[in-house]
Amino acid sequence: MKKNLDPRRDMEIPKDIAPFVAKCPPLLPGESDMQYYALFDMLMEEIRPDTTTEWLALADIAGLCWDVQRYRVWKGSILNIYRRSALETALRDTHRSRAQGFGCDAPAFFGIARKEAEEWRTDPEKRQVLDARLAEHGYDEVALNAGALLEAMEPLSKIERFLSSARGQLNAMLKEVYVRRAFAERARQALEKRLQPAVSATELKQIEKNH
Repeated sequence: MKKNLDPRRDMEIPKDIAPFVAKCPPLLPGESDMQYYALFDMLMEEIRPDTTTEWLALADIAGLCWDVQRYRVWKGSILNIYRRSALETALRDTHRSRAQGFGCDAPAFFGIARKEAEEWRTDPEKRQVLDARLAEHGYDEVALNAGALLEAMEPLSKIERFLSSARGQLNAMLKEVYVRRAFAERARQALEKRLQPAVSATELKQIEKNH
């Protein structure tokens, strides 16, 4: 992990615990270990662990934050994938409504819609023609996005469950860290209150003895 250049905020991972916490999790293509380490450093500076348990908790918290961000990116990618499918469905439906009674078989519609969807993405002139046809049948951008959401409902639901699980674990880990710290602080204050009268009495006896 990189050290913060500000000496007031500089932290180092204890040598003995480093092998257990200073490891980047397995990454997928397109993910950056530098981004993970930057996230770890930011969390380290914010949480500032000072016990072995807190350092181990920090490693779990960083991994959970990474998972949450990963799942959020995947949600957008899933919607983009299914938007293509929704476009093909809309193009196929417009053909079906125009070609009723002409004896066109379903496989032909699928092939034509797939070809037109690719043209819609790559050919600006063809896209204008297809947009006009889609608009005639009530398919605008909002309708296509809604269609993508409906088609992607099952995989999106799974991602939401992963997100909910990761967020729940993350909140529990953070709560545990801060509850432990609050308890330790209360214990320290209680101990100081109990020791203060004894210290004061000892100092008073010492003063009386000197006089």
